[in-house]
Amino acid sequence: MSGYFAPAVLAAALLFPAAIPDTRHVTISPGSVAPGGIVQVATSSCSSAAPSVTATSSAFAAYTTLTRSGSRWHGTAKLSPYSASGLKTVYVYCAGGPFTGEFTVGAAGSRGAGRVPWLLGAVLALGGVVAVVVRRRRRT
Repeated sequence: MSGYFAPAVLAAALLFPAAIPDTRHVTISPGSVAPGGIVQVATSSCSSAAPSVTATSSAFAAYTTLTRSGSRWHGTAKLSPYSASGLKTVYVYCAGGPFTGEFTVGAAGSRGAGRVPWLLGAVLALGGVVAVVVRRRRRT
């Protein structure tokens, strides 16, 4: 931010800290996922006496109910296959909340990211075969 708005935003942050999302209270794993993928949501900010804890995001296919394990709440959320790429906020609702966390929705092509190690291995193997063939041809 620049210009005249930066001091106003800083003043608002100091006067109204609750208006600024605090992403330290909710953990989203993995931090980057393709549309239609699954993320794990966890928080220890909600009271263990809370009657229910839910999480939502514009990228989720539906609300997610978190379950308690000790002092930690956790759940699994499925992303909509139509989720737009970019940084997304997860809101966890319980007494004292909402609490927030962030993750990134990758492009639809990011599902193929798991193929990169396989492709690299195939290229290296092919290079090895070519090297053996060239070496044998030089000997004859």
